[in-house]
Amino acid sequence: MVHFAIIGGLAIGLLWLVRSGLIHIDMSFPWLVAIVVLGFFSIHEAFVVWVAGQLGITYPPLAIVLLTFFILLGLVTVLLIGYSRLRQRQIQIVRYIAAQELKRQEDQLRR
Repeated sequence: MVHFAIIGGLAIGLLWLVRSGLIHIDMSFPWLVAIVVLGFFSIHEAFVVWVAGQLGITYPPLAIVLLTFFILLGLVTVLLIGYSRLRQRQIQIVRYIAAQELKRQEDQLRR
């Protein structure tokens, strides 16, 4: 029963982060939902044993740890791609503003 409370609390916390605007749905939400769903399914021993059998892992709890690691790696990769795009846009904006400022200064010198 404690497992349900922990996973439910994490799910509510995740929804609160989305509602308050701290997490944007477009990039990270599917990965975070996958972690919550995996948390619910990992409570059932039959699911853990089945996943371990499908992956060829002899120690079943390790299968859930590896799946969680894979999901977190996917989340970090998606966020890194988003951060890289944002950084590239920031560099473009700075270059544009610098070019506009240089043009303004050259126009003032010509007067």
